[in-house]
Amino acid sequence: MIGVKECAWERVGDSVLVVCDPSTVIELADPGGTVSTLLTVLAEHPGDLAALRERLADAGVTVGEGELAEALVALDGLRLLVDPSRHAGAGREDAGRYFSNLAFFDLYATRDIADRDLQARLSGAHVLQLGTGGLGSNVLQSLAGLGVGRLTLLDVDVVEPKNLARQFLYREKDIGVPKVTRAADWVREFNSGIEVSAVRRWVAGPGDLTDLLDGVDLVVSGIDQPNEIDQWVNEACVPAGVPWIRGGMSGSRLVYFSVRPGVSACYACRITAYGDGIDRAPTVLDGRQAVAQRLSAAVPRVNRAVGPAAALIGSLVAFEAMRYLTGYEPPFGAGADVLVEVTGGCAQRREEWPRDPGCPVCARAAGG
Repeated sequence: MIGVKECAWERVGDSVLVVCDPSTVIELADPGGTVSTLLTVLAEHPGDLAALRERLADAGVTVGEGELAEALVALDGLRLLVDPSRHAGAGREDAGRYFSNLAFFDLYATRDIADRDLQARLSGAHVLQLGTGGLGSNVLQSLAGLGVGRLTLLDVDVVEPKNLARQFLYREKDIGVPKVTRAADWVREFNSGIEVSAVRRWVAGPGDLTDLLDGVDLVVSGIDQPNEIDQWVNEACVPAGVPWIRGGMSGSRLVYFSVRPGVSACYACRITAYGDGIDRAPTVLDGRQAVAQRLSAAVPRVNRAVGPAAALIGSLVAFEAMRYLTGYEPPFGAGADVLVEVTGGCAQRREEWPRDPGCPVCARAAGG
């Protein structure tokens, strides 16, 4: 069955303006009024191709089967069409806690992929989250709100007073309690439909992660110790074909990136270009760059992630997770640093990594 989304349209001159989202206006050429008539028929009488042709004929529009099929493909490409028999649409009021999710996914639904399908992908997903601290605790809240069906949480730290400025899962009474235990309890209290498990473990190499990857669809990493942790996550995930996302803060700059095994450059490619760590600097340095890097290394590392910064980077990482898990749009940070300048009005830019054709980790990518 073919129908049109909840939207409004109006002919203006020889065009028809269509609005499904207040932020976007779609203008279609419509000199004879055929497009606006088709939209009205689709809204009032959803049906198959033959039924739509009959309704158009009743409205005084004669169109061939091939011409109509071509028009429907074009409208579907603009994400204006849905299959009403599978699409929540106005019925999302009965969706309970996922009402807003379905309303968001409505913007990306097509005839083949309904809003409910995108929500079902979240419900069927398994995410391994490394770290439940500044980044992890904020990402976790979004993943639980999205309804990710299974979460495995890993951390080794306990709650400390300094955490309470930006890690809002925790309370004063939780001081001294293992973070991963409290985080798992929070998920159970928040959404009883999510299967959650807690792993209290120090990661000392890729092997400490590989045993956790079975059935995992995505890894989110917010761990910054030991220094080799990002290499180890990459070495575990890429051969297993599991995409992973990393977020953090360097000085006054927020950074996140993701790796799509076999598709994007991997973290080992990034090391070749910029060295290891969340900081970004070319490995081949001129004189000034070398001095600047040496001076930077001499400055004590301080966690400057205030609550709004942790919430912002957590939200950006959660959006990237949603891209991977639902496919509503391609991952934005795959093989690239997405940089947010906190002191510059939170301006955002994307800088792609050069891919290393001799990368030994990419060569082991599952399916690569």
